[in-house]
Amino acid sequence: MTDFTDALAAWIKGDRQHAVELWQMLADQGDVRSQYNLGVLLDNGEGVQQDQALAAEYYRKAAEQGYADAAFNLAVLFEEGQGVARDPNEAVRWYWLAAESGNSQAQFRIGYLYDVGEGLPQDADQAAKWYHLAAEQGHGEAANNLGRCFAMGEGVERSDVEAYRWFAIAAELGVPNAARHRERVAKELSPDDRVRAGSVQAAHSMIPA
Repeated sequence: MTDFTDALAAWIKGDRQHAVELWQMLADQGDVRSQYNLGVLLDNGEGVQQDQALAAEYYRKAAEQGYADAAFNLAVLFEEGQGVARDPNEAVRWYWLAAESGNSQAQFRIGYLYDVGEGLPQDADQAAKWYHLAAEQGHGEAANNLGRCFAMGEGVERSDVEAYRWFAIAAELGVPNAARHRERVAKELSPDDRVRAGSVQAAHSMIPA
């Protein structure tokens, strides 16, 4: 019986047309990975002619089955108005589904929308909450923004130690300017605080990118 891995094997061997045909068949049968994969190919125009409207349809089918990455990609299309009419409310709906399913990019995006008050009411507490969830999964920008929240006392109790910790993690993850923010906060820390912040950071050094 044909399954997703058969199509993947055909793709890896270079038989892209056959792979797409298999994924199409499986997607029509409700296979969620094939629906998502077809969405990505159509979204990017990889191996097929780019068709973001059709990509949105496949993302939606997969997202309605709870596939978080598909929900995130569908949200992006709605936010940017690519392949579908721009609809901030629909974007938030699908970002939310993806975020609650554990997608760190969606968690960051929900945090950002709460932070700036776009599509969601401005709410520093909610922004910090979602930044924290994403940062714990290794999302660099979320860690950087969470550092700012702690440095400014936005949505969380102000803490230079926590700000240093999250700016340091963001710097490790390659976020521009995070190291500069970390060093600025470091000037406010006592030697003991710096040791404590460094110890906490080390405990999080294995966060996956």
